[in-house]
Amino acid sequence: MADAIGSRPWHAKAVGVLAESRARIGEYEAARSLAMSIPYPHDRLRTWASLAEASAVSGNPTWTAEFLDWAEQTETLDDWTVPTLPILIRAAEAAGDHSRALVFLARLESAARREHADREALRAGRTSRLQEGALSDTPALLPLLQAVISVGEYERAEVLLAKVRGWTGRAKARSAVAGALAQCGKAGRAERLACSIKDPGHRASALAALADAAAIAGNAARVTAVGKLVAASGELVNAGPVIAVGEAWAALGAADRAEAWVRSIAMPALRVEAQAAIAEALAIAGDLGRAETLALDIGDLQLRGEALYRLVTVLAEAGLLARAEAVAGSIPEASTRVRALAVIAAHAEKEAEARRLVGPALEVGDWPAVIEVLARVEPTAVTTIAEESLHHVADRQR
Repeated sequence: MADAIGSRPWHAKAVGVLAESRARIGEYEAARSLAMSIPYPHDRLRTWASLAEASAVSGNPTWTAEFLDWAEQTETLDDWTVPTLPILIRAAEAAGDHSRALVFLARLESAARREHADREALRAGRTSRLQEGALSDTPALLPLLQAVISVGEYERAEVLLAKVRGWTGRAKARSAVAGALAQCGKAGRAERLACSIKDPGHRASALAALADAAAIAGNAARVTAVGKLVAASGELVNAGPVIAVGEAWAALGAADRAEAWVRSIAMPALRVEAQAAIAEALAIAGDLGRAETLALDIGDLQLRGEALYRLVTVLAEAGLLARAEAVAGSIPEASTRVRALAVIAAHAEKEAEARRLVGPALEVGDWPAVIEVLARVEPTAVTTIAEESLHHVADRQR
């Protein structure tokens, strides 16, 4: 395998993907052999991290420990490890090895501090590295803060946040930590932190994360609280939290609350955007009738078409092809309707049915919308299209 890889980095990445796929089906020895054949430390380290996480998720701590050992033995440069360390931390935590997770976390914090020192030295025109100091908005900062939350070091996260320099960087960091806290079920901490963010954009992102987490947890009371926060903090002009709250109600099956939330939005453009998003969320939640009614009620033709297209996608993925086709027929714009029919065709089991559905696209010359379906049901047509396209290109170049 090492000979087959040669000196091409993209081959090494491909071997890493193959190793990870082997680990996911429990073939750990084969995965290990593939990883060991990768000649580049960067790619090899990333592969060890992926294998460790895959084995940890599968509940095999013995192999997780071995893959983590191999990762630690891999010779790397510091900046190579920054994207990989969060994966190693997750793997160690999933395998119950909290002490090793903390070791990886310390390395990530060290990398974040080095990045900050390098940035400050560059700004000051110095070349010496400062090993101590504050933190700033560098590539390692957000992974560090999120990793600290993932291992349950909540107070430590607050200490690190206090050391972040720069108004914008601090707001961005606070938003990321609030989102991570919400995902971990620490809604109270997340809410307090979100409310402390002064920057409107980053506060909006944090509130949206709170709404998403509440929906995942099935906590209607928390969705209500987040909705009140959004309204009280003047965030009804920001799409992120506004749509997130509406989608949360839809995900909980509270269609009436979702629609009432949409009606409370004063800005017409945002109200329509939220209406389209909530229609899709209702469809995903299984309330297909309300979803279709809400989508059809959108006044803007383009947005109505996009909302109905999303609904068609949900229906097709659920195997409700007849209903999906009926909804597609109500899409006002031809191009969007063709795209919707292409989605249905992609899920059609019978080739004859797929051919019928892609017909409208070919009639209007919109073959790119159905090229993948054509490749499956009519490969000769794809060849013809490709040849005609090449002829057109050649003619234009003459």
